[in-house]
Amino acid sequence: MAPQLKMMEALISQNIEVLDFLKARFERDQEMVGRLADEADPLKAMGLWGEFWQRTASDYATEMSKLATSMTSIAERAVRTATEEGEAIAKATSGK
Repeated sequence: MAPQLKMMEALISQNIEVLDFLKARFERDQEMVGRLADEADPLKAMGLWGEFWQRTASDYATEMSKLATSMTSIAERAVRTATEEGEAIAKATSGK
């Protein structure tokens, strides 16, 4: 059961990371709406809008990279655990 527990802990940790990211993104989105509403100059508003989308794209790219790294680690751990369990079962059933 320990390998399954470790896998679930890793997946839950990853979900927490995603939720933290989304919370931060929504807070930035909310801040941007306020800044746009307060800006009277259309050119400055367009500048704010452009900066917002640049940062948004960068934030999502960074987060996707983190998630890809995390998923790779989880997959490697799963394969390693399955291999170790398979070897242990084979050893136990061979009588050695």
